[in-house]
Amino acid sequence: MSDPSTPAISARVTGWLTRLLRPGSDGQRPLLHALHPARWPLLVACALLILAAVGALTGGPGGPGGLTLSQAWAVRAATPMFPENTPAQRVTLPHRWERGLRDELPVWYRLEFELPRGGFGPGMPALYLEQVCAHYLVRLNGQYLASRGAGTQPRPTDCHEPALIDLPPGLLRERGNVLDIQVHALPLRKVAAAERAGALSAVRIGAHPPLQALQRQARALQLSLPLALLAVAGVVGMAALVLAVTAKLPYLGYFGAASLGWSLLGSLLLGMELPLPVLGVEIVITALTPPVAVAAILFLLRYCGLRIDWLESSLALQCLFVLLGLAVALPERVYTVAQPWALILVVELIVALGVFLHRAWHLSRTDFHIAAAAAGSGAAVLVGEFLLAPGPVLLPGKLAISVAVLVMFAGMVWRLQQIQRSAIDNAEQARLAAEKRAQEVSADMEQNYDRMAELRVEQVTAKERKRIAADLHDDLGAKLLTIVHTSDNDRISTLAREALEEMRLSVRGLTGRAVQLGDAIGDWRSEIMMRLSQGGVELAWDTPDELTFSERAMSARAYVQTTRILREAVSNVLKHSGASHCQISIRQDHNDFELTISDNGKGIPMEMDGKLDRGHGMSTMKGRAKQLQGQCLVESGPGYGTTIRLTLPL
Repeated sequence: MSDPSTPAISARVTGWLTRLLRPGSDGQRPLLHALHPARWPLLVACALLILAAVGALTGGPGGPGGLTLSQAWAVRAATPMFPENTPAQRVTLPHRWERGLRDELPVWYRLEFELPRGGFGPGMPALYLEQVCAHYLVRLNGQYLASRGAGTQPRPTDCHEPALIDLPPGLLRERGNVLDIQVHALPLRKVAAAERAGALSAVRIGAHPPLQALQRQARALQLSLPLALLAVAGVVGMAALVLAVTAKLPYLGYFGAASLGWSLLGSLLLGMELPLPVLGVEIVITALTPPVAVAAILFLLRYCGLRIDWLESSLALQCLFVLLGLAVALPERVYTVAQPWALILVVELIVALGVFLHRAWHLSRTDFHIAAAAAGSGAAVLVGEFLLAPGPVLLPGKLAISVAVLVMFAGMVWRLQQIQRSAIDNAEQARLAAEKRAQEVSADMEQNYDRMAELRVEQVTAKERKRIAADLHDDLGAKLLTIVHTSDNDRISTLAREALEEMRLSVRGLTGRAVQLGDAIGDWRSEIMMRLSQGGVELAWDTPDELTFSERAMSARAYVQTTRILREAVSNVLKHSGASHCQISIRQDHNDFELTISDNGKGIPMEMDGKLDRGHGMSTMKGRAKQLQGQCLVESGPGYGTTIRLTLPL
């Protein structure tokens, strides 16, 4: 019978294609815009999904007059015939050997049916089993019809192979037909995945031609397409490993290992034969799963720039824990070890994908779009596996993971091409910049002779300054010191002492030797405290301890100019302000040095408002600050005292 939803789906697909091909208002065709190379990975996933949908919609559920048998009697017995005298259990098909069947005895299923009125249609009647895992024996009304793997140890290599068996018309009765199916398989506890344990799907009986089409479709979806995608994933893995070595990108190595591992693991789950006992194959599948998942997790972490040693070590230890668990659980508890670890690894992989998408969103939107396209295409195909499969979904994700691997690899290759193109453009720009730089260097070399001459002049000047400073210190300094100690006139002695201090300050400026900030603050405080105490002005000195003991260097020029500004400000306090109290604070904010001098004097008269630069040495102080790329601000008002703020870069 045909699916009634097929015309509606076809109409929707036709309308979607018409809208893509119709030119828009701007003359652009949406289809051409959708075919941009950046969207190829998503288009590949969509094409695969459409092919799966078309394949699913082309088959019918069994043809006109077909029967679907979903109720059966089940008995465990190793007898060649259905045991008539053994109590049977009523089961619903599909029936999977989960927790109930623990031994390896075969299970006999008995189904009863009657021929429909008018028969099954043209062609030989046939029996269709979409899933029967793993060996089977079929009898109709007590007569042998067909078998698979009879007399040998059951191997879950044919679990994804649908079975189609012709029913001889001579054996069919109009009423009371009895169909006996014996299934010989491994119990759940001895397999690595639930899909490899014993199972029997619903039984369909109908005409041979439509059932044969259904068998081809199911085989394509369950075996051919997954195996083809796994083969491509294996090729992608090898290509990624080659790229990892040639391009020296470690994260591609993890991607290649994960892709190759998934190709091998998926092939084993789909029935690939290995020259090992049945239990050995299940152990290989269980032991191979953690390394594949760990490689995928490490790829996501390394690709987004995360490398956490303890996390990577713990992930690697999980592989060892699985082997230890198998050593303890063998030979009867393979599934008990495999299933919990599979769930743990899936959760870890989802968390790693979430971390990758979060970091990529903030660091590289291109990588985010690539990973989102891979995850989205995988999720879309996974949904398609459930919605479009004509029967029970075996190994959900067998198509989705392979599609996500292909989309991710295509996106990374496209990304590497973009990086290579960008590198070529950058190299060309670097070449042009190098040529321009060479021209600039040539021009600089032509100017070097002038600069060297200027440097020579500066060296000679510096040497002459040092000589003048030495002469001032040795000759003029000695004479001024003699006047200070021998003069009987206090006025002359004071002037000589001030001249001696000014001369020493000038000598320090000429020598160019830097001063520690703590030493400079100590000198200023000692000098100002002495001057203000002699003038009867109380001093409040506010300097943080970290500045008082700071060893940070202050240039000689900055020290000299600051000292002179400070002296001029203190002289104004003593001569003009009439203040009884003076507060000096020193602060350092990042690389700025701030000196504040405040008094409680009478302030600057109103008639001097707007003419501050003409009196009290204000213009000199501002000029000195400007020479040091700083500023000197004056705040004053009659009766409110005066505040001078000096800010200099250190």
